[in-house]
Amino acid sequence: MLKFGVVTNINPLTAKARVEFAEDGMNSFWLPILQKKTFKDKYYSVVDVGEQVACLMDENSEDGVILGAIYTGVDSVPGISKDQHLIKFEDGSFIEYNKETQMMTIVVKTLNIVADIINTGKIENTDGITSASDITDKTSSMQAMRDIYNPHTHTGNMGSPTSAPDGAM
Repeated sequence: MLKFGVVTNINPLTAKARVEFAEDGMNSFWLPILQKKTFKDKYYSVVDVGEQVACLMDENSEDGVILGAIYTGVDSVPGISKDQHLIKFEDGSFIEYNKETQMMTIVVKTLNIVADIINTGKIENTDGITSASDITDKTSSMQAMRDIYNPHTHTGNMGSPTSAPDGAM
């Protein structure tokens, strides 16, 4: 039977929670929280204490599963469009994809990507680029340009060499 309740306790190590059902004031046993995948590929997300959930329970409300959280008058829906897919976090970070504009937006303090990145298209940056290793384009590397620039001299207008550049690149 379908029942609605409020999460009273969670166990993040087992992805289970306990739920209080309003109609009888009873607390459930530990119920598994339904996940999208758990075998080869894994998905993990647990509900919060105080969150409204829908549960599928047996006839005695002794065994069941938490189907997922539901929006109520207490919790406002964060999305505004049928074309929007959104994951919004308590700290203000979010991931949004808009099918209409075909734009993905990620707002987070630090984004750590461990991968080779292949980009087709323009990259725009407002805060600069920092690299722990050499930067290379289709012609040369930054270090190769420094190796050429830093020791170079010019012949002065009287035929003698000038000094090396004032500052190294």
